[in-house]
Amino acid sequence: MKKLNLTELSKAFSVSQTTCRNWLNRGCPHERTSRGHLFVLADVIRWREESLKNVPVGSSEFEAARTEKEVYRAKMAKLNYERMDGTLVLAKEVTAAAFKCARLVRDSLLNIPGRLSAILAAEKDVHKINTMLDTEIRQALENLGKGEEACQS
Repeated sequence: MKKLNLTELSKAFSVSQTTCRNWLNRGCPHERTSRGHLFVLADVIRWREESLKNVPVGSSEFEAARTEKEVYRAKMAKLNYERMDGTLVLAKEVTAAAFKCARLVRDSLLNIPGRLSAILAAEKDVHKINTMLDTEIRQALENLGKGEEACQS
């Protein structure tokens, strides 16, 4: 997974860079390089959730609500980052792409009779008719197997 620098981490969590530096002092997982610190977002989220679970037992309802809010923000930061990174896509985008692809395959199959009817009506050789139909159907189905390229055109 891609590693984030301090600026990117602060943007992912919608917190200041000072807050991120404070996290470093409290044990936030990171890798120190010559150019600064690098973070793996999933590790930081896991660390944040664990550190927030360790809130003292006698804390107020306010602290509990704040802890819950921070856990939620950490999870949202991960989702937003994955969406920007391209590893997470919206279900409606996938559904729309699948629908478009299925419609193209359906149209391709439904166009076979219109393309071949005159040719097949003149053809007397049953084997040749079978081969022509088989070729057309296979071509339509292979376009489905090609995936994205077939659905882009």
